[in-house]
This record gives sequence, C-alpha cells and structure tokens, in this order.
Amino acid sequence: MKVAVIVIHALIVVSLIYFALKQMSKTVELGGSFGGGALYTHFGRQKGLDTEGKITAWLGAAFFVSSILVSWLFKG
Repeated sequence: MKVAVIVIHALIVVSLIYFALKQMSKTVELGGSFGGGALYTHFGRQKGLDTEGKITAWLGAAFFVSSILVSWLFKG
C-alpha cells in the first residue's frame, strides 16, 4: 500500500514538473526579454485555460492531496 502511494505520488510530481515547464516554454520567446507577456496586452488577454493549463491545475490539486496522504501514511 505504501509503495503504491509513493509510486503514484512520484508520477504526479514528474507529470506536474513536465507540464509546468512545458507551459513556461510557451511564453519564453524573443519578446519575453522586452517585457514578457506584453503580447496579451496588445492583442487582448487570452480567456480561460487551454487543455494543458487544465491538466496542470488538476495535477496541482492531485499533488496537494497525495502529499497529505503520504505524510499521513508515514507519520510517526
């Protein structure tokens, strides 16, 4: 049981890191050095999250829950 929870937690962590870094790479362009994110002020702000943003949000919530579960399983 404990091993399974640790493996699931590790998969969530690796997935969360991957999707967070993948989203960061979208905004890192040549224009990022001249004010980063100014594209949204010129062409209008993007409404809502794309699919990867939603996945990242769900993985963040899953990481929060799994962290609490791991700490509860390994207390004492």
